[in-house]
Amino acid sequence: MKKRNSQLLRLAIGVCSCLALFSWDVECLRGAELRTWIRQFEADEKTFAHRFRTPLDEAAHQRQLDVRRDWKFRLEHLDFDALDRDNQIDYLLLRTEVDYRINKQVSDWTRDQRASALMPYSAELVEFCRTREDVRPIAPDSVASLLDRLANSAEKVARELQRSSKEEGFNPSTQQKLDALRAAELVGQLKSRTQEAHRFYTGYHPEYTWWAEAPMKRLDRALDLHRRGLQNYLVGVPEEDKETIVGLPIGAEGLKAELEHEWIAHSPDELIEIARREMEWCDAEMEKASRELGFGDDWRRAMDHVKGKHVAPGEQPQMIKRLAWEAIRFLESNDLLTVPPLAADGWRMTMMSPERQRMNPYFLGGDTIIVSFPTNTMTHEEKLMSMRSNNEHFSRATVHHELIPGHHLQYYMLPRNRPYRAMFSTPFWIEGWALYWEMLLWDLNFAHGPEDRVGMLFWRKHRCARIIFSLGYHLGEMTPEECIEYLVDRVGHERSAATAEVRRSIMGGYSPLYQAAYMLGGLQLRKMHAEQVLSGKETNRQFHDRILEQHAMPIEVLRLALTDQPLGKNQKASWRFGDSGE
Repeated sequence: MKKRNSQLLRLAIGVCSCLALFSWDVECLRGAELRTWIRQFEADEKTFAHRFRTPLDEAAHQRQLDVRRDWKFRLEHLDFDALDRDNQIDYLLLRTEVDYRINKQVSDWTRDQRASALMPYSAELVEFCRTREDVRPIAPDSVASLLDRLANSAEKVARELQRSSKEEGFNPSTQQKLDALRAAELVGQLKSRTQEAHRFYTGYHPEYTWWAEAPMKRLDRALDLHRRGLQNYLVGVPEEDKETIVGLPIGAEGLKAELEHEWIAHSPDELIEIARREMEWCDAEMEKASRELGFGDDWRRAMDHVKGKHVAPGEQPQMIKRLAWEAIRFLESNDLLTVPPLAADGWRMTMMSPERQRMNPYFLGGDTIIVSFPTNTMTHEEKLMSMRSNNEHFSRATVHHELIPGHHLQYYMLPRNRPYRAMFSTPFWIEGWALYWEMLLWDLNFAHGPEDRVGMLFWRKHRCARIIFSLGYHLGEMTPEECIEYLVDRVGHERSAATAEVRRSIMGGYSPLYQAAYMLGGLQLRKMHAEQVLSGKETNRQFHDRILEQHAMPIEVLRLALTDQPLGKNQKASWRFGDSGE
């Protein structure tokens, strides 16, 4: 009893000490800047990512959850009203991020636990990896027995999968397929961590090398066998199938959480309706351009005409360079924003590989613009489709999206203005800014004629379509095949480009809202432009420069940062930017 009382006393003293330290920390912060906490939270996150890398590790999961909840506790007890406005903006950003990461971690853990039911050996395999990461002593003969037993378990479950698939009535549900797809990913991750542990011991622990070499080879093969079984029989897409598009839709609840994180006050259905409204505008403008080109209301013929306006092989890089400088001169002559001389000349150009063009049929940009165009290794049909997809008028509509005033200028400015906010980067700011400029340049008659307008409208329709098909996919309302057909029929994509776009959206590692963020972020900034510039409150240059000086963040928070609207500690998204009557 005395021993237990002593332990309880030490625990109480420790808790009191932590609370006292915490109280001092909050008091100190009142006279400092919240950016200190942002940097500390980001450092904690990086430490966890570096130290704990084994999936399904319950101890690591709980430890990270505890640290994140501690940050939430600190923020809840901070005197928000004592902060100046800039720090209040930082508070809202950090609070949103902490809440999101806590909720997503819990949701992901639930998903992974469901998937791990298909991996009966996972707990012991995780423990083996954790032993290595914790650098605990091992008994090589026992480890060899463990590895052999785990291999036997993986082989057994793989055989059972194959046998079940041959039974009459075998028809996995959608949820079973999704669980199997995630399980296959987890098996691959655990295999990687297991191989890392094996390399850690091999040669450096002679007894381990003697005992474990053969069992580890067997386990490697068994994990591959199980992963392929999950893919082949439950998911229904063999690992060697590089054409079928398969992903993990997050559903309505998942989208709700993502929208809250991005400070979007509209529901997925409302966002789809906004996209359809924008698509109708594009259709009307496309018909106008089509009639000017002599094709009547047949916009497909006009589109086909524009796609044929591509340069010859070898000439694409020079065309891209010319278009880049044309956009810069237009910005400067219209006093639209500040383009630092080093930024104007600070980008490079490379060519995209044929393999990468399977995922990205169009060029990409940033500090380097990566040009898509046919190579000698492509088939004749692939060459024609690539040239048509990267024609001069499509390119003129997006070179400025990738370089200046788009992504290159963003990446130039980000490290020079409030870089501590990097953790809050969002595609609604990154892609929305670049798309917003496509809209503004349309308004300012950047297009030289109807062919340029067709090129600009192609991309604008594409961004409307991205909202519709990406949200439709995650809601379970559209299959990947239906997404491809929608891009071909509604936007005018070449089929190979449409397939690559959908593959990129679903399998490219993008966040669920990434594809929707282009148009939606652009519309948010467009609404802000009307409030600040068209109303006469400030000039184009002042407005655009101030946006770049704030760093990346959800657009509604950016709107709060640039205006004098009241701020509250528990404030969340409320801006109905997409309401047609606003």
